[in-house]
Amino acid sequence: MVGNTKSPDLSEAFNWAYDAHEDPEAIDKTEASVSIWPSDLPGFKENLYAYHRELLRLSRRLTRIFALALHLPENFFDEYIKRPEAGMRILHYPEQKHSIDEQNGIGAHTDVECFTIVTQDAAAGLEVLSKTGNWIRAEPIPGSFVVNIADCFMRQTNDFFASTIHRVINKSGKKRYSAPFFFGFDRAKVLEPVPTCVSDDNPMKYPIMTGGQYYAWRTNKQKNTNTRNSKVDE
Repeated sequence: MVGNTKSPDLSEAFNWAYDAHEDPEAIDKTEASVSIWPSDLPGFKENLYAYHRELLRLSRRLTRIFALALHLPENFFDEYIKRPEAGMRILHYPEQKHSIDEQNGIGAHTDVECFTIVTQDAAAGLEVLSKTGNWIRAEPIPGSFVVNIADCFMRQTNDFFASTIHRVINKSGKKRYSAPFFFGFDRAKVLEPVPTCVSDDNPMKYPIMTGGQYYAWRTNKQKNTNTRNSKVDE
């Protein structure tokens, strides 16, 4: 989280994880699924994983576009995405009636993985923080996605791509729904700056570690932050 708010986030979500059995390009499909699905909603899992598969395909195409933008071979990141981190979430935000200082749907934060593809309905609410420190509304555009750069990609590009600080404040006067897809590299892969993003004038900014080590570090950091905030509120 970036900064503090007076109230907990006002949203509810259903989460599910990457499942190699649902990945059309997975090489190893022996990994057990870890997600828990409701048994009383026929077609729920099947429909969501059908969408998940298409977002996997899109994400792999995007990594090749990013590689070209970084003046790298188009397939540079292919080894990183054979077993990607690719969790997804569907979110419901009730209409908010409190002031911005008191309540966020989701408070200001950056995502952990490489990038996030956000599908949102017509109810506005997503905001991104500009370089000048102003919050800009990411107005829904029919037939489009919002793509946010996340922390792992910022580290690997040595800040060439910057993480998107964003939040949700639902002042639309109606319920808001969104479906963020979090795409990241294999946790076993080493996150080190790509060669085109490091030079004598732009030295390496982050320590080298695996994706798994970074995820663990971020999780512990967030837990410590939450603990400190809880003690302040007591």
